[in-house]
Amino acid sequence: MRQSDIPVEFTLHEARATLATIRDLAPDALRLPLSRADLAAVQSAGVEVKGPVLGLLDFPTEIEGVAAYWCWQVGEREIMWWHRRDEGFDGRRLIE
Repeated sequence: MRQSDIPVEFTLHEARATLATIRDLAPDALRLPLSRADLAAVQSAGVEVKGPVLGLLDFPTEIEGVAAYWCWQVGEREIMWWHRRDEGFDGRRLIE
């Protein structure tokens, strides 16, 4: 993925597509704890790593005018959660 292709904020569709690409390209298959190589693959896609030991990834977005993240954790089937940027993992809400 070229740097110019990385969105500053992800739509849900873009976040899910980016996650699929990361899963395909991650040298160590996003196994826990995330390896340096996998962390580099994630970060090069514009995704924030919030918990390398737990495999927490945040995709910056805006939801109804509020700065937020689409949130995914290793082991989850797809991105199904979001939270405000001023909240953490405990503030996750199911995507409706």
